[in-house]
Amino acid sequence: MSEFRKQILRSSATTDDMEQEEDYYRLSGADKLLSKLIHEYYSYGTSFLPYTHDRIETDLGFEYNFNADAAKTFIDELVFTIDELYWRDYPLPDEFFDHFTEDTKEFYRSFLYLAVRIASIKLPPSVPEGHHDPVGNGTFDDLLTLTNVLVIPYSEAGFHRRFEIGLRDNELPQIFYDINKLCQALGKENCFLHSSESEEEQANALKEDSENEIYEMIRYADENGMSLDQYKANTQYLRETADYYRKQEIENFKQELGTFEDEDTFINCSKTYRDLLFHHNNRATQVYIENALKLFLLRNGHSVLSDNKTYQDSRNTIIQATNKIKVNEKKSK
Repeated sequence: MSEFRKQILRSSATTDDMEQEEDYYRLSGADKLLSKLIHEYYSYGTSFLPYTHDRIETDLGFEYNFNADAAKTFIDELVFTIDELYWRDYPLPDEFFDHFTEDTKEFYRSFLYLAVRIASIKLPPSVPEGHHDPVGNGTFDDLLTLTNVLVIPYSEAGFHRRFEIGLRDNELPQIFYDINKLCQALGKENCFLHSSESEEEQANALKEDSENEIYEMIRYADENGMSLDQYKANTQYLRETADYYRKQEIENFKQELGTFEDEDTFINCSKTYRDLLFHHNNRATQVYIENALKLFLLRNGHSVLSDNKTYQDSRNTIIQATNKIKVNEKKSK
């Protein structure tokens, strides 16, 4: 490295602990401020419930009850907007129809239906590590949260192997976890998952998983100075305890959930989503849905972008803030 670069480069290798903490503190603070700005700019905090639910007056105020027809109208509008966005990207008919097929429409409809249902219900708080941020407030922010975890880090084959055959992992990733929580409460756990393609596939998967489990048991028992029988007994106890609490959680959630309207559509959309996800599991799909949500908020008077004056005012405010940051940056150099 040249002496010139040595003079201007601040290396991570020479950054002490206090400097690192300060750097991460500033990054975190900046990310939160920018997220808050975007949230306010597009009005993601707006409730979508007036478009998908009936407002019912009660002794305690009011509550929202799901309306399947209203939700269909809302979802149709979003899909129409996605259609519009596809036409802008693929103006030639052949190119457009190659991308926006009937399967593509069905995928968007199933995802949006599931997102509306999940985003309007408070699910049990116990979630796997790395799960998406909490939803359940019935806002566009909730829909965006679910959209942003649409892409999962599995191929279809990898997902099938881990979650659908053999000794299945029950902690399904992201929105699949939410879907299954509702299916459990409806007494239809895992109903949307694909079964093994043959008895042989399932038998081979079980054999492989059982062998791996035994190997891990032996290794862990040896590392912790336990006999294999002790470890097996301990593992069995932990499993039974976890299963007990899982069943208790499901029962409590079932009581809280009460009547779940349009159950058949939810189950069908869950199956469609599983069937089609791995054909649309990409960042472009997320962007189409995100932009459709932005346009819905804009066109229905919820966003600062909806009105020319508020649009110009907010735009000027951001430009002024940007210019001020540039001036301060130059002064600091």
